[in-house]
Amino acid sequence: MNGTIIFIGVIMAAGALAVLFQKKLRNAVVIFGIVSLTSSVMFVLMKAYDVAVTEASIGAVLTTALFFWTLRRLEEDGYEEK
Repeated sequence: MNGTIIFIGVIMAAGALAVLFQKKLRNAVVIFGIVSLTSSVMFVLMKAYDVAVTEASIGAVLTTALFFWTLRRLEEDGYEEK
C-alpha cells in the first residue's frame, strides 16, 4: 500500500513538472487535470473519501472546465498559441 502511494506521488510530481515544460496551453491543462484526478485516487487509497470526491469534482472537473472555457475566450479575443 505504501509503495502504491509513493508511486502515485511520483507520477503526480512528474506531471506537475511536465506542465511547466509544455509549449501549448491546452496540453498543460490536460496534464493538470490528470494530476488532479490522480490526486483524488491517492485520497481514496488513504481512505479520505470525502476529500477525494471534492478533489475529483472541483479540482479535476470544474477547474479543468474553467481553464478550457478561459482558453476558448482568449482565442475568441484573438489570442494565438505559438
